Amino acid sequence: MTNKIQLSNHGFVDDVSILIAQAKQRTAIAVNNELTLLYWHVGQRISQEVLAGERADYGKQVVSTLSKSLTAQFGRG
Repeated sequence: MTNKIQLSNHGFVDDVSILIAQAKQRTAIAVNNELTLLYWHVGQRISQEVLAGERADYGKQVVSTLSKSLTAQFGRG
């Protein structure tokens, strides 16, 4: 006696495959949305806290310093 399940209906396998692909796509969209919000909030905080809402020549240095600190804490990416 065997414990193998025979999937005779290829439509069933196709349907499950589609469900998985759709879930992966929704996950990617959700992650992209969250990353966009994250980047916007980080930019807003830099503008408010560091630059006091104004442009500054040292802005590139601020981003570089912040980048080094965050990379040390969270790693690259």
